[in-house]
Amino acid sequence: MKQIINRITCWYLIFYAVYSLSTRFMPTKILCAGPLEDILYKGVVIIAGLLALCYIFLLAKTIRPDRQLCLLAVFILILGISTILNRKYEFTGNVMGMATFVVQLILFYFLPHVMPEDMISVWLKRMTACLSFFWSIACVASLSQYIGNVHYLTMHPDGRLVRQGIVDGRLFGLFSDPNFAAFTSLLLIILLLREWKRGDKWFRVYASICIAANLAYLIMSNSRTIYLSAIGTLVFFVVLTTYYQHCQSGNTSGKLFLCRLAKRTAITVAAAAALYAAVFFSIQGIGYLAAPDRSTDDMVREDVNAENLTNNRSTIWKNYISLYKDKPVFGFSIGSALPYVTEKDPDSYLAQTQYVTHNSYLSLLIETGITGFLVMAAFFLLNIHESLKQIRQKLTVNDSYFMFASVIAAVMIFMLCFHDIFFTVNVETMLLFTGIGYVHHTCQH
Repeated sequence: MKQIINRITCWYLIFYAVYSLSTRFMPTKILCAGPLEDILYKGVVIIAGLLALCYIFLLAKTIRPDRQLCLLAVFILILGISTILNRKYEFTGNVMGMATFVVQLILFYFLPHVMPEDMISVWLKRMTACLSFFWSIACVASLSQYIGNVHYLTMHPDGRLVRQGIVDGRLFGLFSDPNFAAFTSLLLIILLLREWKRGDKWFRVYASICIAANLAYLIMSNSRTIYLSAIGTLVFFVVLTTYYQHCQSGNTSGKLFLCRLAKRTAITVAAAAALYAAVFFSIQGIGYLAAPDRSTDDMVREDVNAENLTNNRSTIWKNYISLYKDKPVFGFSIGSALPYVTEKDPDSYLAQTQYVTHNSYLSLLIETGITGFLVMAAFFLLNIHESLKQIRQKLTVNDSYFMFASVIAAVMIFMLCFHDIFFTVNVETMLLFTGIGYVHHTCQH
């Protein structure tokens, strides 16, 4: 029974990831628009719910409530209270968002508790191979659009015409959003590096080609958020591995650790800067040769200047913080903030623009209030504390541990500038909660 459920879960997770990435690829986004989009979304959530029920059945007699589990239960309770208090606005959507969060949390967080290590490795390899294949092709196609200086209009699923190719100094290519597209490439690079280490000669060749394609698109996307995420993840990995090696050696000198860390961090950042310059200017040079009539400032961000360094994000954040004061304890629930402010003050900045928070931590504060924010913060901090404790105790960890830890760091940095993580279907949610569950399970065993 357990083995059958794990096999079904393995294939479901691959389908989940493919579905998530298809929403970022403009051709499939257009094909799946309308009723099909709603059917697919609800189907993904319903199947996750059924598998979550199976997990509850399998874990009912073996799982012991710990501090993390209690914090998650309290957070779900707070989310439910917030949903009831804001039932006047988007109640059905809020209930759906809450259900999505709960079933995904159960499925992903407890995945490492139910699925054995070897099956997790099989799932990761199959998913990485599948996703990297079509995503790398899309990256190469997008890069060819840059080299050919291609600009064109396509029909968005909501009926309006949108620009593709190079837009305002960013390479959209075949993707609906270069930020999410480039971050997907970053996640795939992390996954591919793990599989490259474990794979045979031919898979290493395939992984190397995919890494090169995704890295090139990541750099040419010209997304500052992704540059921040990539550098932050690199620095985190250096800190984690240096600290792990320092603890394993039995050396207690803090000065020696800091010296090694400073040296390795400086080398890593310098190497990343050199790689960025080599790739960016090489592809830009090829672009000038292929399309000599292109603008010399085609990769200069037109939406950012000295007066607007954050691309309106600072203004959005200030307005949401002001809005937060209206419901500081339990927040506005998942989708009620904008309907609320539109009714209360239709002439306000948020009501006129209908901008989301562009920050997952701020979203958490707005949607669940200070109570939900503090509970989730305690959950994350407790997991970080347990991980550091495990490393200090000189316990051996494998490459999956480092991979998941790097993914968690990448997603948490990405969350600083984007909101759509906790309460919807996307690959970041899957990898974030699976990673946290894996790290927690490793600490327990």
